[in-house]
Amino acid sequence: MKETRPRAGRRPLQVLVAACILGAVSWSAAQAPETQRQRLEVEGKEVYLRHCAGCHGEKGDGKGPAAAMLIVKPRDFTSGIFKFVSTPNGSLPTDEDLYKVITRGLYNTSMPEWSLLSEKERVGVVQYLKTFSPRWQQERPEAPIFVPEPPEWIDSPESVARGAEVYNNLQCAKCHGATGKGDGPSAAPLDPDVWGNPQKPFNFTRGRLKSGPSAKDIYRTFMTGVNGTAMPSYGDIFAEPDGEYIREGDAWHLISYTRSLRK
Repeated sequence: MKETRPRAGRRPLQVLVAACILGAVSWSAAQAPETQRQRLEVEGKEVYLRHCAGCHGEKGDGKGPAAAMLIVKPRDFTSGIFKFVSTPNGSLPTDEDLYKVITRGLYNTSMPEWSLLSEKERVGVVQYLKTFSPRWQQERPEAPIFVPEPPEWIDSPESVARGAEVYNNLQCAKCHGATGKGDGPSAAPLDPDVWGNPQKPFNFTRGRLKSGPSAKDIYRTFMTGVNGTAMPSYGDIFAEPDGEYIREGDAWHLISYTRSLRK
């Protein structure tokens, strides 16, 4: 499946190393001794002030000196709400979720990828980000949802056709439009998101989603929703198919259809 193969020029060993680094984050941060986490937090603050505060602000409120010039506003960390997570809707993200965003960036936004920072620096920034909101002292992230491997038939003509039916059954066109351009009848009057920024439904014809291009990335977003926005979670709906409007495997069919809309 082309979406999950290593990109041109990236050796399988490099992919394996990256995966090992991501897998190590949960231990090195979340399960590390308190003194080690504190050291990471202190080091992460230095990195944050040097590289992140220009947009996100010294207080983590998304009001850095560059914020006013950006169309897509920097995240306000003080609310403890993050859009792209692997945990159920409304939950705090895991350390790995934050680490991935820092490492990969967010496509089609001003958030770049920071893979040039060392692993330790990125882990430290993750720990420091969690000092901006009291939610981190009051709550723990819920367990991440299970994301299975995509079926062999994903993106097949049959899957795309069924996905179009699911798209209509779930009334996705109300926001995303009949052709997926984000111009549905409910798109214009959307209220601002929880940070006060204007919302616009995603335009599937533009291609890659902000949180990642693979089928598994899209599956995760459909199942968890996008926190703080009008995009709900469809995890419960797909988990209990009724056999008529929603059937087994329809989440993957919907992914096939939305990916077919890409230019």
